[in-house]
Amino acid sequence: MTDTQNRNLNPQTFFKTTAIIHAALLIGQVLFAIVAFAMANNAVMNTKPGKDIFFYLVPLFIVFGIFMGSFLYKQTLAKQAENATLHQKLVAYQTALIIRCAFSEGASLLGIVAFLITGNLVYLLLTGLNIIYFIWIRPTKQKIEDELNLGYEEKADLESSQQ
Repeated sequence: MTDTQNRNLNPQTFFKTTAIIHAALLIGQVLFAIVAFAMANNAVMNTKPGKDIFFYLVPLFIVFGIFMGSFLYKQTLAKQAENATLHQKLVAYQTALIIRCAFSEGASLLGIVAFLITGNLVYLLLTGLNIIYFIWIRPTKQKIEDELNLGYEEKADLESSQQ
C-alpha cells in the first residue's frame, strides 16, 4: 500500500478493504478451479504416484504454504511495538494477512495447474481442501481484535468508527 492509502485507512475502510482483498483472492481460486474442471476432457482420480512429480509437489506445497504463511503472518504481527497506534496495527495486520493468503493461494494455483496438466482429480481435491483452509482464515472483526491484542480503548475506537 502506498503512504497515501495508509493515511486514509480508517477502521471502517480497513474492515471493508480487508474483506474485499480476502474475497477477491478466494473467488479467483474458486473460479480458476471451476474453469479448469470445465476444460478437462478426461479427468480421472489416480491415487498412485507413478512418474508424476506433482503427486509429491502439490501436497508438499500446500503444507508448506499453510505453515510458512502462518509463520510469516505471526512474525509480521509480532514485530508490532507494544505502543503502536491502532492505525499502525491495522496496517500491519493487513500486510500479514496478504502474506498469509499469498502462500495459501500460490499452493492452490499449483494444484489447479497440476490438474490441468495431468487431469488427475486428486490435485483438484487437495486444492479444494486448501480453499477450505483459506475460507477458515477469513478475517473477522473478532479475529482481528484477538490477533492484534487490542486494548479496551482501541476496541472502542473500532466500534465508534463502524457506526
